[in-house]
Amino acid sequence: MIFLAAEAGLRRGEIAVVARDDVIHEPMGSSLIVHGKGRRERTIPLTEATSAAIQRQFELVPPDLPWLFPSAGRFADTHLQPVRVGELMNEALPGHWTAHTLRHRFATEAYRTSHDLLLVQTLMGHSKPETTAMYVGLDTARARSVVDGIGLAS
Repeated sequence: MIFLAAEAGLRRGEIAVVARDDVIHEPMGSSLIVHGKGRRERTIPLTEATSAAIQRQFELVPPDLPWLFPSAGRFADTHLQPVRVGELMNEALPGHWTAHTLRHRFATEAYRTSHDLLLVQTLMGHSKPETTAMYVGLDTARARSVVDGIGLAS
């Protein structure tokens, strides 16, 4: 769950519904079909670490169940609910970290690496770039460099 939020930027609800058929193995690496808000799907590449974590988790799940995180007990034929994903992540994460702050971290790091807001918007599954812009943290060192570069010489 943590890898999916931190290294793939998934929401709790998207993590909850990951299924075996959503993982795509390609020559360049694995990707994931993400079932997002508004029934919109997107395909995102996975890091090797996230792909390995997914594989390890599926090894713990009975092969007849499609869900990466199946529900337990009398609802074992379905996936965990998003609220339960959030609770489990909160229990496992230290300090201020939550599924949502990991999603913000992903957006910030993706933008810092790419400087491409449209790409980050696509990875995050946002319909508007304004939403993505709220997730991307300001790189203060880069901002300082830009401002210093346009300063008037004395």
